[in-house]
Amino acid sequence: MYDPRQQAEDHLSTRVEEEYADVLQNIESAIVAVFNDDASVVDRDVLAALDSLLNTYTREGRSRGGAGVRPAGRAREIYNQCRRMCEWRLGRAPLNEGEQSEADPKPGELSVPELILCLKRLRKSVRLWHAQGGRQGYLAYVREFLACASDRLGV
Repeated sequence: MYDPRQQAEDHLSTRVEEEYADVLQNIESAIVAVFNDDASVVDRDVLAALDSLLNTYTREGRSRGGAGVRPAGRAREIYNQCRRMCEWRLGRAPLNEGEQSEADPKPGELSVPELILCLKRLRKSVRLWHAQGGRQGYLAYVREFLACASDRLGV
């Protein structure tokens, strides 16, 4: 059955994937780095971290300030690494402390509303791959996806 809302949502997801592929991969690489360091991480930890990030940046967009509620446990490390990547992509902080690079994004190159779209797209991906692959379905998928992307680029 034709659902115009679903079609619009699918179109938006595709547009986000195409337009912000580099941002999505940056955030996913932060997630995979945590997973590589701690194999006990599960998709629900990723969802908790993404939900907290969405809360943080949505509050900021509404001028409510404050960092919002940070998740506990394994999700906190994912949140911290992803937040560092998000702040870098927003042009607010260097990727590595004490380093500044000409290649760093400039403030305003990515807006908070654009970042929120990216985080929502990642959350949708986690839900999809979790439903298909179980507790670590998304994590297994994204680890393989990034490995293949690196191989294609010769990195």
